[in-house]
Parts: sequence; structure tokens; C-alpha cells
Amino acid sequence: MLFKTTCYLISVNFLIADVLTFQTNSNESCVRLYEKGVEAYLDNDYQECVENFEEAVQKYQLYKKVTNNCRLKCKQEADTSDPLFRVDVENLLFYERAIKNTLCIMHCKTENADVFNGTQMNFETEQLFEDQKPYEYLHICYFQTKEYQKAASAAFTYLVTHPNDKAMQGNLKHYTQVEGVKSDDIVNFEAKSFVYLYAHGADAYNKKDWKNVEHNMEESLGLYLQAEEECRAGCEGPFDHGWYPDFIPSIANHFTMVLKCKMDCSEKLNTLNGEEHDDLLPSHYHYLQYAYFKMGNIKEACQAVASYLLFFPDDETMLDNMKYYRSLPKVDNEDFRPREEAVKYVQRKIYENKIMNFVNHEYRNIGVTQIDEETGSKRNIANEKQLRGPKRFLSDGLASRRECKSLIAIARIFAVLGDGYKGKKSPHTERESFHGITLGRAAFLTYVGLLDTKYLEIYLRITESVRREVKNYFKLNDELHFSYTHLVCRSALSDPSLNRTDLSHQIHADNCNILEDGVCEKTAPAFFWRDYSAILYLNSNFEGGEFIFSNDLLGEDVQSSVEPKCGRMVAFSSGQENLHGVKAVKSGSRCAIGIWFTFNVTHIEKDRALSYDMLDMLKNT
Repeated sequence: MLFKTTCYLISVNFLIADVLTFQTNSNESCVRLYEKGVEAYLDNDYQECVENFEEAVQKYQLYKKVTNNCRLKCKQEADTSDPLFRVDVENLLFYERAIKNTLCIMHCKTENADVFNGTQMNFETEQLFEDQKPYEYLHICYFQTKEYQKAASAAFTYLVTHPNDKAMQGNLKHYTQVEGVKSDDIVNFEAKSFVYLYAHGADAYNKKDWKNVEHNMEESLGLYLQAEEECRAGCEGPFDHGWYPDFIPSIANHFTMVLKCKMDCSEKLNTLNGEEHDDLLPSHYHYLQYAYFKMGNIKEACQAVASYLLFFPDDETMLDNMKYYRSLPKVDNEDFRPREEAVKYVQRKIYENKIMNFVNHEYRNIGVTQIDEETGSKRNIANEKQLRGPKRFLSDGLASRRECKSLIAIARIFAVLGDGYKGKKSPHTERESFHGITLGRAAFLTYVGLLDTKYLEIYLRITESVRREVKNYFKLNDELHFSYTHLVCRSALSDPSLNRTDLSHQIHADNCNILEDGVCEKTAPAFFWRDYSAILYLNSNFEGGEFIFSNDLLGEDVQSSVEPKCGRMVAFSSGQENLHGVKAVKSGSRCAIGIWFTFNVTHIEKDRALSYDMLDMLKNT
């Protein structure tokens, strides 16, 4: 008889500390307590730092718990309530349940007013707690107050979420060498409840204590499924569409974003104290089938085998186990019925995958909408046919309004007049000024402390999403490298009442000089190594400034026009086939990021690698 004997390398010592245990002494929100913790840290008041951060963590944990429980409870009540009418007409039952669910959530929040009142929660503040940022301060404050065991646990808690943080790795190593600190007592303050039980179940398995394997794994299985349901409920928060969709598209847009988040929950839970596992949930059934067999509960063992095979139907070891069980007396095919929770889980996973695959396949390249595989946000698409030319497309939603504002703020404060054009303030037309900031300059400003690292990270992240979009749309197999990145603002200088006929940027090709006979000459001073180009727009509060594709160098035969707005991107191949320019900016400032790509490794943008290296250095300092 063959049994799968994989043992998870989980230290039973590094377990769980459910929630930090202390009393809540104030009515202040977790956000305000976090701010006070930072202030105390900066003032070297380490005891006050500990008290504020501990209370902030507890209040945030309570806020999340109550929020998710309200959503789960209300969904169940709405789904099981009697419908107002016996026939479901035009899917009205769905909306009826949504209305009942909403009313229930409102009541639930009222009943828990002490938790929600004064909690100014938004995406940024919530992300601080989800990224375990309080522990980045707490480990130092614990150390300064001589709570060395807690300092080690706080450092370990942060490392579970940020396993590659070398500075924190060094801190934890240092704490373990402090007199009185016991490695066996280091805990993860944020570990889920099932982690403790799973680790003890695996330990009991190694000790052949089958009764405790059954007890701990059954408890762990239930708590794992509960933790995933809470995680999925946590996905049902507000969502900034970044555009103004109609009723049904807004529902589909928000649903898709929530679904993508929910599908990531299993991956989040499959990390046990920093160690990743790709089969954590089904492994419960592996342990249970063997424990039940050893205890003589053959029917339960058969059900566990069948449940495991739902996840991995070709697992040879488990198929051999099934074959062995079938050879036992009084065992028939009916005994190999998967457990109900496993069937429901797998069916939901299959259906969700089918929906997401449908969205990603059917909404791509049809000139209407696309779902981004990384963010789950919808994008309006205009393809080659609509833009009336080859190798070009338009996409919306590559940056949120908040991100656009951040990037414009960088330009307004730090952009240099004539940047990239030898200081010439009006390189393309005398009626506009031209301010720019390269990626290298942004990195330098971050290095000297003038620009916060989060703004450089936004600059990098947004441009990386542009590259991914370009590569996916054009189905490029070769590696697409950044060649140059430029954040620029063009501002009107002349009287807006003038009827300007000049262009903000004359018609041109990005990788060649267009000669009088129409030949595209790929020699200097042209950037002949450029293969693809993209412009990501950041605002629309100006007049003019439309991007145009043209059949001729004078812009008299315009093929198509693109109106800028936050998060909109136009991308195209860089050759003569895509002559383009920019209409006059008649008033205000038009801000955008120009990005050029190449397949030529000798022309890779060096500032990008420098920016990432510099960020790593700052984070580890």
C-alpha cells in the first residue's frame, strides 16, 4: 500500500499569537493611533510608541473582523430570505437580494458603531496595516523598551509578509542572539488560527498520533475555509472605477475587480509563516485519509481520498491508496464520495476560472473593453481598425486618478524647463513651454531625500504596466526593453483666444528621419533603435493637445485623433507606418509620460535599473 508521506517543513515553535493581548484605553481610530505611534517613534518616546501601535493593530484587526463578518452574515441572510415575489422576472431576485444585503450591512454597522465611528479608512491607510507596517516600528520600540522577545516576534511578523527584506532579516538574527530571547518562543503576531492547528497536526502525523492528526486537521480545515471566506469578504470594499460607466458595466467592472481579489485569497493563505505551499488545503485531506485509516474509520478515509483527488485527479500515490481501499472488505464505489465542502470549493474555483478566462479572452482586441490580468480593472480599447492604421491601439485605465495626481505633482514641483532638449523651453513651438523630468532625475531626487520613495515607485510601476500592456497586445515573444522614459508637461504661453494653427509637436516618426522623397532614414540623429512607443496621459483639464496619427508630414490628412485623459494610453510601432504629432495646447498644461521601447539590448534605459537598485538600498538603510 502506497501512502503519500510528504511532511511540511513547518516549525511547530513558530506558531501563532492570535491577536496582541492588551486593553483598549481610548476612543481613537486605528488610523489616528498609527499616526501617534509614528510621532512617538520620531520623538524617541518608545513606550508611547509601543502602546499606540499595539492598540492600532488591535483596533484594525477588530475593524476587519467585524466588517467581514457583517458582509458574510448579511449575504447569508439575503440568500436565504423569502423572495418578495414567487417568480424571478428579469433577474430581479438578484437585485432584491443585493438590496436586502445592503440594508443588513447598514444595520450591522450601526449595531457596531463603536468599531466604525471615527475610522477614516481608505486604500492607503488600510494597505499600511495589510503590509504589516506597524511592526516595522514596533520591533524597534520593543527593543528600546527592553521587550526583546516581542521585538524578535515583531521582526518575524514583518518578515512573513516581506521575506526578502534583508535589513529585517539582520534585525531578527540580532534579536535571536540577545540574552533571554528564545527562538522557540518567537511567534507570528498575525498568523491565522488554522496555522497553529495545521502545524500540530503535521507534528502529530510524524509522531503517528493519529487521533490528534484527525482532531487538529479537521479543526484546521474548518478554520482555513473560514479564513478564506473572510479574505474573500474583505475584497468586497469600494472601488474607484477611474471612469463613469453605465449601470450594468459598472456592476460588471466592480464584480471583476472583486473576483480577481477573491481568487488571490487561496494564494495568500498558502503561506505558512513565510513558507509557500501550493497544496495547503488539499493536504488536509491527505493527512486525514491516513489518520482515519489508522483509526479504522475506512469510510471517512475513502471520503478524504476522493476529496483530495478533486484537486489532483492524477496523483499516483492517492490513486494507489484508492485502489488499496477498494480491495478492503465492505468498501464499494459509493464510499468514495468527496466531502461536501471540497466539492463546493472546487466547483466555485472552476466556475470563477471560467469567468475570468472568458473575460480575458472575449474582451480582448474587440474595440470595446479589456480586463487587465494584473489589476482586474476594465479598459476601453480602440484597435488598428478604429485608429485607421497598422500596429497601434488605445487603452484606458492604466493609472488611477490618485496616481495621475501624484505624477503631475512630481512634474509641477521638480520638472525642469526644456528638459531633454538642451534647456530649450519651447523645443517644438514658441507658444508653449516644455517641462520634463526623466526617470534618472526622479531617482536622484529620491536619493537626496527631496522626493518620497512612494512617488518613484508609482513612476516605475505605472510605466511597467504600460510595457506589459504593449507586449501583451502586440503578442511580442522577444523581450521588450525600456529605452527612454520622460514625464513632460506642455503649457500654453499664448493668448487662448488666438486661433492657433501650429502643432504642439510636429508630425514625425519615432525611429527615423523622414526625407523629402518620403524615405525613412534610420541614421543619427534619429533614435533608430526604437521599436515601439507609448504615451500615457495624466490629465484632461486643458484645451487642445489632441494626439493625432497622420498620413502626411503636414498633418493635413489625419487618420485618427486621441483625446487625452488620466490613465489613457496610446501605443504604436515606432516606424514610418505611424506618423504622429500633437495638436496645439491652447490653454492649461498637458501632462503625460512618453515611453519608448527597444529590442536592442545596447540601448536599454540604464536609469531604470539604477532606480530599482537605489530603492532597494534606501529600504535596507
